[in-house]
Amino acid sequence: MDVSLKANIWKFYLITALGIRFITPIRIIYLLSFGLSFAQVGMMELAAALLIVLLEIPSGIFADLFGRKNSRLIAYVFSIIAFSLLSFGSTATIFIIGWALSGIADAFESGAQNALIYDSLKDLNREKDYLKIKSHFLLINTFAIIIGSILGSYLYTLNTRLPWYLVTLTIVVSFLIFSTVKEPTRIKKIQKFSSHFNDFKNSLVLSLSNIDVVKLIALGIILAVPMYVFTTLLNQPYLISRGFSITSLGFVFAVITGISGLVSSFTYKVEAKLKKRVSFLIIFISFTFLLFVMGIFKSPFVLFAVIFFTIMDNYKSILIDNYINQSIESSSRATVLSIQSFVNNIVISLVFLFVGYLVDMFSIDFVLILMSIVIGILCIPFISISNRIKKVSISN
Repeated sequence: MDVSLKANIWKFYLITALGIRFITPIRIIYLLSFGLSFAQVGMMELAAALLIVLLEIPSGIFADLFGRKNSRLIAYVFSIIAFSLLSFGSTATIFIIGWALSGIADAFESGAQNALIYDSLKDLNREKDYLKIKSHFLLINTFAIIIGSILGSYLYTLNTRLPWYLVTLTIVVSFLIFSTVKEPTRIKKIQKFSSHFNDFKNSLVLSLSNIDVVKLIALGIILAVPMYVFTTLLNQPYLISRGFSITSLGFVFAVITGISGLVSSFTYKVEAKLKKRVSFLIIFISFTFLLFVMGIFKSPFVLFAVIFFTIMDNYKSILIDNYINQSIESSSRATVLSIQSFVNNIVISLVFLFVGYLVDMFSIDFVLILMSIVIGILCIPFISISNRIKKVSISN
């Protein structure tokens, strides 16, 4: 067994542990303290989103063409530059440029890292452990988020820039660790772009001709929307409307993240018992029921529904990621995953604008109930999803 390749796994664990986002509870407050308007903060998000959409597929092709490690290293470089600008900047222009560069980093990271992890396991004949390891990553990331949430606001009171300095430092350390990761041998050597472009076309056509892959991509989009909408737009005002104070939200978010992350770390054991079809059926029913409950009931006890909703969303994300990886070949894995992410970003961005309009027109409760009905209807065609995995094979 390749010892250096085996070391990839613990290095990824360490990198995940370093993902402490101290800025999570104070990001908007920090930006507003420099005189930015909410419109300018929105421009930051838009700049990053546009670059992610533009570079999502090209970055996936780059990763398949020149190596997933090189793609991820580029992401780290852009992240370091981006957070340095955000840490030391004082104007809207600098913050917009910084956040836009972080979008470029996200694009080059998307698909490449998951593909690198999966192919490392495949070279080690351990691809069956992917679901288990991803669950462990989720658990580690959960603790990192909890620590970041608790410490971030405190550090901000000491020095408004301190949380940003520390995030930049963790990215630099992660970059140094990742630079020692070994590229799996099954990754193709550098080839002509024309040759890889043909591979890209073949992988796209074959993926779309594989009904299992198409269903998983479509299902991933449908089921990603509710949680994205809730966490990005609705959760804070929703919880306040259910009787929670603003000062208690940090603790509430820590509880939600901690419980859901801990439970979700056992995904691989649950999936082994339930298998694909039953797992998705439970997810469909849970999403529909929980969104409805969250929209109807006004009691603080809906927090339990929010926690369970988060658990099921984590379970869904890990399952879809695992099944798509099993259904595509190594040579085009990063490309296909980037196509999935590209479509997700476009659809969710459009839905986000529409949902914001509905909240202004009606209410948060109306949107939650509407999402419950829509999800219930859209998931009907997927009830009979197969337990089998049909491999997409690329032939030149």
